Amino acid sequence: MKTKTLAPQPAGAAHENQPAHAPRYQIYRQGRAGNFMAELKTDSPTEAVEMFAIMSPAFDGGEIRIWDNHEQHVCASVEWRPENTPFGFAVRTRRNIFQNPMLAVLARQISERETMRESILNGVRLSA
Repeated sequence: MKTKTLAPQPAGAAHENQPAHAPRYQIYRQGRAGNFMAELKTDSPTEAVEMFAIMSPAFDGGEIRIWDNHEQHVCASVEWRPENTPFGFAVRTRRNIFQNPMLAVLARQISERETMRESILNGVRLSA
């Protein structure tokens, strides 16, 4: 009777057979048909919040969400509120809602950093 024995695998090959690491944060953008497509996958909360803040919807009023794979819940989403302009046009304004307090603090710090960067750039332009 013959027995099949497997040749020992190198240490690197064993790692290749393991399932890939799922990034902690994923940003999903809603398509016009209602399905959500993953746009960014990262382990960095700062990178996730930065991309979430600048990402535009796939269509007017479309959803954008940050999904936390470790906690298995949505930790940030976009809310669109209708407002009227002084000319009477109805427009939607974006409001980022953070269910995760840590991501809310990061978003505030990123916003403050960008405001400071813009004021410095404007000061440099005026002095030149």
